[in-house]
Amino acid sequence: MTERIDEMTVGELARVAGVTVRLLHHYDQIGLLRPAHVAANGYRYYGRAEAERLQEILALKAGGVPLDEIGAMLDGQDRLARLIAHRARLEAEAARVTGMIETLDATIETERKGRRMALENLYWPPAPEEQADHEAWLVETYGDWVAEAIAASKAHLAHAPMGMDGKMDALRAIEGALVADYEGGVPPGRADVAAHRDWVAGMWGRPCSPEAHAGLAEMYLSHPDFIARYEALSPGFSQWLPAAIKAAAAR
Repeated sequence: MTERIDEMTVGELARVAGVTVRLLHHYDQIGLLRPAHVAANGYRYYGRAEAERLQEILALKAGGVPLDEIGAMLDGQDRLARLIAHRARLEAEAARVTGMIETLDATIETERKGRRMALENLYWPPAPEEQADHEAWLVETYGDWVAEAIAASKAHLAHAPMGMDGKMDALRAIEGALVADYEGGVPPGRADVAAHRDWVAGMWGRPCSPEAHAGLAEMYLSHPDFIARYEALSPGFSQWLPAAIKAAAAR
């Protein structure tokens, strides 16, 4: 039997949804969730449509969507399409989190046995929003030509035999060899970064000149995500790799 909802007070909706009355008042004030109507005595009353809208608001908020973006999303495509799209986003995020947990579990078990994880097994793919933020930073910092390069790279990778997963596996192997050189005491000026430059060219779908490679080295030094990534590989590697790339370009 289908449940019938006529009207609920703000307190009743708060109890059903597991939120506070204060939160519902706030959503009303910012125009995100208006009551169906307000009685002469000032009481807010909500119907089925408002209860369903609140469900979406809470789901999107839990998924990390800012409140100022949720309103626009809810006023776009129809409810069923929004629910399906949001479920797909949550499923992708759940898979990513599961991958993180599995990687951390394997790392914990390996270290409990007194061993160290292989470099290529230490990481998991970045979230799509992290990749988008990174690309936006590149465009803002280096100009519109970077947006064109990113689009061209994605188009190239879509038809590449290895695909993105294969490309990242190759990068981990290249970085592992470079980390071994760094930890073995090889000076930046004597490091062989040709494989890294070839990998970049493969990502771009066009040649990567030594000068362009050196430009990437500057980016590696200036963006905190790259610094954090390379420091995770080995402390000090975030400085050594750009120095090695620049030294190769100068030769």
